[in-house]
Amino acid sequence: MTLTSFSFFVFFASSVLCYYLLPLKFRWITLLVFSAVFFALSSSPFTGLYPIICILVTHFCSIKIHQNSPMNPGRARRYLTCGIIIILGMLAVLKYNGFFLLHWNVLAARIGLKGTGHELNWLLPLGISYYSLLAIGQMTDVYRGMTEPETNLFKTALFIAFYPQLTAGPITRYGEMREELFTGHPFSWTNFTHGLQRMLWGLFKKLVLSTRLALIVDGVYGDVEVYNGFYIWIAAGLFMLQLYTDFSGYMDIILGASEVYGIKLPENFRTPFFSRSVQEFWQRWHITLGAFMRDYVFYPLERSRFMTHMRRFFTKAFGRKTAGKLTTNLALLCLWLLIGLWHGGAYKYIFGWGLWFWLCLVLGQAGEPCWKKLRVFFKVRTDSFSWHLFQSLRTFLLVSIGNIFFRTGSLKAAFRAIRLGLTTAVNPWVLFDGSYTRFGLSEKEAVLIAVGLLVLLLVSVLQRSGSVREKIDRQGIVFRWALYFLLIFAVIVFGKYGPDYDPADFIYRGF
Repeated sequence: MTLTSFSFFVFFASSVLCYYLLPLKFRWITLLVFSAVFFALSSSPFTGLYPIICILVTHFCSIKIHQNSPMNPGRARRYLTCGIIIILGMLAVLKYNGFFLLHWNVLAARIGLKGTGHELNWLLPLGISYYSLLAIGQMTDVYRGMTEPETNLFKTALFIAFYPQLTAGPITRYGEMREELFTGHPFSWTNFTHGLQRMLWGLFKKLVLSTRLALIVDGVYGDVEVYNGFYIWIAAGLFMLQLYTDFSGYMDIILGASEVYGIKLPENFRTPFFSRSVQEFWQRWHITLGAFMRDYVFYPLERSRFMTHMRRFFTKAFGRKTAGKLTTNLALLCLWLLIGLWHGGAYKYIFGWGLWFWLCLVLGQAGEPCWKKLRVFFKVRTDSFSWHLFQSLRTFLLVSIGNIFFRTGSLKAAFRAIRLGLTTAVNPWVLFDGSYTRFGLSEKEAVLIAVGLLVLLLVSVLQRSGSVREKIDRQGIVFRWALYFLLIFAVIVFGKYGPDYDPADFIYRGF
């Protein structure tokens, strides 16, 4: 059951009705029941065991960690370690078994053994990459004393399996969500209308824009030998826009759905295309994943005993200042490689969404003294709009290069696409000669994409100074409803859906 299907909206409307018919103290039970139904309708019967194991392990270990923390911190640490190993072990076996089997078969062939094993992707549970992080975060927060353990097993189950965030986040913290999920919310007309408005905006992004951008992107990457040169760079930029409209559209739908219940989930995007550096981009894109990796991976790793020994070693060899930079960059390298691996068990993710962004950050910081001298020499006004625009376009290009690895089938295919983009035809005129019609787009659809992206840009500009929905609420009733009907009209008339259309699922749902 996808979030753009008619069955989902029937499911959602039924859940909202049941939620508000029950007394406040029982409303969380409605969410739990419908979350279980959602998982059952969206996955195979074989995969239901894994979230149950995850919930039981998280609940049991959290209680044991809390019980042992004051008097026996060593035992508490062992319970935490055991819980994390079980959660990560299931994730590794189910999500990365193909990656491990590939290397085993290569090694077996070299030493004269017969390769064996079959991928277990058919057993991969829905949303395992997300609820695994929720479970690890909850146990770790209890160990750190940042939150109390949940004594009700079914409430633990709701936190981990809350259906709007089950398939692609956002990645929440138990301490932040306890009151949101378990305290029944009274009906609020503002929450109800704002939630529906946001869901509608997400549908516009996905059904009107993302699905049409995918036609060009899929066409180019489907045959880079034919569509080379400037085609590849156009496709790289359009895939960045496709990924944004797809992923942020998903977030709009689930954050809007949660808001209808009165539940506030954390934002996952904050106008990322206005970022002036790669570092700022990752503070605005997939915000909850970045925050999780920072708090549960980077900081503990940087303060670990291993890094302390490395810092002492580097200090003796290079001095304290350089040692600090080297150990920080080493911790960042581990962090980015893990982020790349989290996206998938393939070298294209490890390089393109791991090592590439680490190189951009490290080289950008290392070269900052040189860049500063160049700015002074050329008398660049760093507070000007033109300079900020240049920085944003530069960041967009660097991120788009990383996304070439994300989109192509393998690491080798990504480098091949980049080579063909740099060394073959110089053909910038494909932007203006109607080449988009080769990919199944009509001239009217091309205009629709352009207008839709301009609307997206306008909304992003308005978001920088506050909530767009609140700005609309302050307008006259005629203007407000004209906007609502225009958006509804755009989704109904221009959206790609229906019985004869096979919609592409949300990209991040696959993780």
